[in-house]
Amino acid sequence: MIWAVWFYARPAKASAELGVSPPPGNIAAIPPQPKSAPTGVAASHLQTTGSSLATTAKGKEQEMVEGLSTKNDIPIDFYGKLEDQFGKPVVGAEITGSTIIYNGTKTGSTRVTATSDASGLFEIHAGKGESLGVIPKKEGYALATTAVGFRYSHLDQNYFVPDPNSPVVMKMWKLQGSEPLLSIGQTFKFRYTDNSVNFDLLTGKIVPSGGDITMILNRSPGVISGRTRQDWGVEIQAVQGGLIESSGDERVTYWAPESGYQPSYSFTMSTNPPNKWHGGWGATFYIKSRNGQMYSKVNVGVSINQNPDDYVWVEFRGVANTNGSRNWEATAGQ
Repeated sequence: MIWAVWFYARPAKASAELGVSPPPGNIAAIPPQPKSAPTGVAASHLQTTGSSLATTAKGKEQEMVEGLSTKNDIPIDFYGKLEDQFGKPVVGAEITGSTIIYNGTKTGSTRVTATSDASGLFEIHAGKGESLGVIPKKEGYALATTAVGFRYSHLDQNYFVPDPNSPVVMKMWKLQGSEPLLSIGQTFKFRYTDNSVNFDLLTGKIVPSGGDITMILNRSPGVISGRTRQDWGVEIQAVQGGLIESSGDERVTYWAPESGYQPSYSFTMSTNPPNKWHGGWGATFYIKSRNGQMYSKVNVGVSINQNPDDYVWVEFRGVANTNGSRNWEATAGQ
């Protein structure tokens, strides 16, 4: 009986702490009290605050619309000039201009066209907008300029400003006749060695000597990873030739450089500064090999081995003319 009395007389707090409901009995449950609506000064304050928040939100939205309407709705005027690889004007090319519109009240795009004149000059006037894309086309030519987008928006710090007295020069490559090219897509993995490794791009194999590219790797001993960063590097040599690092225009380069080749290229992945460190590296080169019988443009990628006994990964992607010609026109859009 004493236990029973104690059980039913326990404070509800203990039951709540144990996560159970109080047992039924003579202890009446207190129903939850309804929350009354705020009155007087408190109610007025809440209404005023809510109204202020709504007003602030509308104000910011209006500010954004007004900002876009003044800074993102700029007159789209463009003055251009088309030249081929010999500096001669490209006459009668059809130019398409695509304007992006985003001014707070309207979103979309418009298209306009123009034609280059006897001096290769053309103009585009496309109303107002945020930016403009310019694509010229002519049969027998391939576009050799990669910068074809122009930002007029004053939200950009370095927005484009057209100048009729200084037209933008865009290069178009006059095709000389395509030739059969070798497509290069090779991936190699091998145990790390501090000896030179020779790659034959024609056969896609590692060879004892010769080939087209010689690579020398160097790394610090021990584990190399994002947590244990150490210096490592690579040196690339062209076999019986030379190489030039591309400035990023390889996609629209249809003729190998005639001169400027260097015997080797070296790169070091340093831990200083630490935020620039990576376990992989890549670059694109124009390569002359086999005593000038092969001209290639190749992207080279290297992933250093994390553990000393792991594999090193090397990748080559590109094209080569194996006929002793510097012509890469088979890669151009025709």
